[in-house]
Order: sequence, then C-alpha cells, then structure tokens
Amino acid sequence: MSDAETLAALIDGFAQNHPGATHPRSLQAMTAAYLGPDPISRVLLAERDGSAIGFGAWRKTYDPYWSCFGGEVMALYVEPPSRGHGVALSLVAALAAEIKAYGGCFLQANYGDTLSPLYERLVQGRDERACHLSTEAFETIASASSNSPREILRHWRKAGQQFK
Repeated sequence: MSDAETLAALIDGFAQNHPGATHPRSLQAMTAAYLGPDPISRVLLAERDGSAIGFGAWRKTYDPYWSCFGGEVMALYVEPPSRGHGVALSLVAALAAEIKAYGGCFLQANYGDTLSPLYERLVQGRDERACHLSTEAFETIASASSNSPREILRHWRKAGQQFK
C-alpha cells in the first residue's frame, strides 16, 4: 500500500462518525493536499510494528494578538484498537515539536467531545472547543516529544499545574 493509500484509509476511519463519512474523497486531491509539492498541511503518522495506526495533521497559522506563528491541528486520529496506549498524546507532542521546528511557538486545535479529555488536561477550552497550547507549556510539551507516553504525560501534568 502506498503512503497516500495508507493515509486515505486512516482518513476514512477518522471520518467515520462525521457527517461527511460517506462523501467520496479523492485520492488525487488528498495526495496533493498532504503529500504533494505544495502541501496545505503536514501529516505525521503513528506506527506500531510497521503498520500505520494513526495520524496527526497540522498547518501553519498566525496569532495576531501575540504576533507569532504556530500550528493549527487539522486532524488527530488513532485507530480504535490502539487507543488508550498514549498514541494520541505522542502524536500531539510530535506535532508540537514539528511546529516548533518550523518556527512556531504555539499549537491550537478545534475538537469535539472525544478529544476533550486529552486536550483539556493542560489547556483552557472554550465553548467552541478550541484550545491553545503556548508559551512555557508549549515549550515543555514540545521538548518532551522524544519521551515515552508516560513521560510525556508527566511533563503534560507538570506543565498544566504550573501554567494554568
């Protein structure tokens, strides 16, 4: 299976409970959007034993209030059998590290009830379910990305207590 086909299969799982679940998705358009020469979003895959089990996608954004660049998480998905093992947390940390490597200083995301327990452990959610991981908390989480999920969670909790 090609990288594009692997990502397309994960996106199908991601869209399963979305109103657009049955909407046809073009492999060609998805390939151009994520894997082409001018991608609109960057994608990271989570793998276990050589198989893709999840992904995170982000795009560059700018915060006019704080006058700095960051990253907006467009999608975060882990296949159901792999949930509960720190994969999503590892993906968030890897996304933060990549955003930082691209010159960003924050991560923001819009999310639903499924992801609220993950994001809202550290960040302040608003009614529209948008979150913002920035400043010292962003640095703390991004620097923990090479650690195990358990260590990332320790950093996450420490940052949450220190910066709330």
